This record gives sequence, C-alpha cells and structure tokens, in this order.
Amino acid sequence: MPLSTPILQLADRDPISIDVNRKVSEAAHALSTERFHHLPVVDGRRLVGMLSTSDLLRLSAELGVGDSTAMETLDRAYRLEDIMQKSVITVSHRATVGDAARLLSAGGFHAVPVVDAQEHLVGVITTTDLIAHMLEAPEAEDAPAVSPQRLRLLEHVLTAVEAFLHSGMAGPEQARLERAIEAARAGGP
Repeated sequence: MPLSTPILQLADRDPISIDVNRKVSEAAHALSTERFHHLPVVDGRRLVGMLSTSDLLRLSAELGVGDSTAMETLDRAYRLEDIMQKSVITVSHRATVGDAARLLSAGGFHAVPVVDAQEHLVGVITTTDLIAHMLEAPEAEDAPAVSPQRLRLLEHVLTAVEAFLHSGMAGPEQARLERAIEAARAGGP
C-alpha cells in the first residue's frame, strides 16, 4: 500500500475509548491492561480529548501518591476532563497514510485519532501501524527501491519511534517496535 492509501484502510476502526463522564481510575485501568498508551475521550461519539499513560504518571507524581492510593485520590480530586489533553491533533477520515505519517513524524505523540466531519471518533492510527505498513508495503516495479521522499518519511517515523522506546512508555510493544526498526534499517521485514 502506498502513502496515498486512505487512512481508514490502516487505522484501528474500532478503537477503545472512554466517555468523558467516567472515573479517572477507569481510564487508568484501560491504559494499564490494554496494549496502548493513548485513550481517546469521547462525549457520545464526539472526540473531546485524549489521555495518555504519561498524563496519569505525571499527575500521580505531582500529587505524590503511590500505587495503592493513586487511583482513589485521583478519582476524588479530578474528573477526566480535568486531566485529558483537550487540544488534540486529529486526522480526517478522508486523509491518507502519508498525511498521518507526516503528523506523527513531527514528534510529541504516537497516536492520532481519526475523526469524521462531525468530529466523531472513527479510528486511531499509531506509529506502530505506520511502521508495520511501510515494512509490508510492496514496492512498485517501475519505482526506485526507496524514493528519497519515502526514505525521509521513514527516517522521521523511526526517530519518533526511537524516542518513544527511550521514553519508557513502550511496554509490551517495545520488542515489536525494536524488531521493526532493525528490519527497516536492514532493508526489509
């Protein structure tokens, strides 16, 4: 699949999200038990924010609460809308894989919600999705093996993923991402 592939062919079209009226502890539970680090926050179907594992860790550290008391303390002191990121960078459901790659390669985050014209959450695309896509994408016979544009894009994605791995937030996906980086550097899967 080329970079012009519609984003919805690659994005997780059934992402786990949480309603803005749920407890902070419920969001923390989802982030700790699932294989992702970014949780879209919705009001009905409309995206209203994003919560990450690092947001919760930072807040727990600021409050000086340990694991046994953190969630109870957070539930008493905060609502999801108090701690979620409200200015979320999104990508349109009409965007391409290349559009998402450019956003993610800019750094600062590793997941982008995909929204429709009414700002309804319709998917999520991650750096892991993009790396897997680029490693699996067949090259066109008449195209050079790696175009300069694709090489620059891959370098940006790899840089973003390496930063993510070194952030300590990668968790169970770390081994998969490290293998993908090594395969990309070696020139194939």
